[in-house]
Amino acid sequence: MTIDCHAHWIPPPLAEALRRRCAAPRISPTDDGERLFTYQGNRPFGAALSDLEARRSLMRGYGVETQLLSLAGLFGIDCLPVEEAIPLVRVFNDAALDAQRDFPNAFLGLAALPLADIRLACTELERACTRGLRGAILPADGFRTVAAAARFNPLFEVGERLRAHFFVHPGPIEPLQEVQVRDLRGDDAWQRRIVLETQARLSEVMMTLNFSDYLNPYPSVTVQVANLGGTIPFLLERMDEVTRERPGVPLPSMKPSRCYVDTASFGARGIELAVACFGADHVVLGTDCPIFDTARLLKALADARLDTDTRERIRFQNARALVARTT
Repeated sequence: MTIDCHAHWIPPPLAEALRRRCAAPRISPTDDGERLFTYQGNRPFGAALSDLEARRSLMRGYGVETQLLSLAGLFGIDCLPVEEAIPLVRVFNDAALDAQRDFPNAFLGLAALPLADIRLACTELERACTRGLRGAILPADGFRTVAAAARFNPLFEVGERLRAHFFVHPGPIEPLQEVQVRDLRGDDAWQRRIVLETQARLSEVMMTLNFSDYLNPYPSVTVQVANLGGTIPFLLERMDEVTRERPGVPLPSMKPSRCYVDTASFGARGIELAVACFGADHVVLGTDCPIFDTARLLKALADARLDTDTRERIRFQNARALVARTT
């Protein structure tokens, strides 16, 4: 069995709503077909992102039994002004509930929330989870510091009561100007944006959620951070060394992991480091399907120097335990 905890989807009703928009996020025709325009660029839009029958066929080809579907924060939908966001996230959430019903065991869903109004986000989380979704996706930009994350305290209080699973994924907390970052010339702007900046932000998320006391009041909540938690697996030894200058402060490497991280990092070495950093029981499979190539992500796990038990934990056992908690 294989469970993919990092997979994205734009259901057909949401796609129709995005076609009616004039500003990003929007779906618009171009000379080479429809494209999804977001605040940081555009990409082809087609069956891979929208059609669950096509997705199911792809999954079978790779031996993936189940995907945990979410609406990627990088699309810039959940951070829109609340009057724009609410109808769009509700369309996604209702479609995700339908997907769970129509494709039992193949798809599970995480809610999208209207981030501009935390009170309404709490209401939507409650509505979606009590009807059957497993939790919600949240934006990495909201967890840069413990002080910034306090804005989400009411959401975590609701999540604690619902035993919700939160997936922290790269994404903004407010709308950004539409810029085609891929088209910027010089200084490799796309690499800097999608690799350096994004992974640095996820590292800040881990400092806030995994290495502070922020999650202590929410023992029934589980949290997954995308892309192996950013650069933390590489930096943990340095974090320990810096901490040694502060007598009486426990080393970060000695703190039990509170967060799960997923393998959407694209290489075997990163997965090996994450296992050493967080433990085999806190790493789950994530492919970032269909944004990136599922085959490459599965090969990275297969190529990692891990024993069979660890590989099976990552491939399905850890995720199965998370899913079971919320049903």
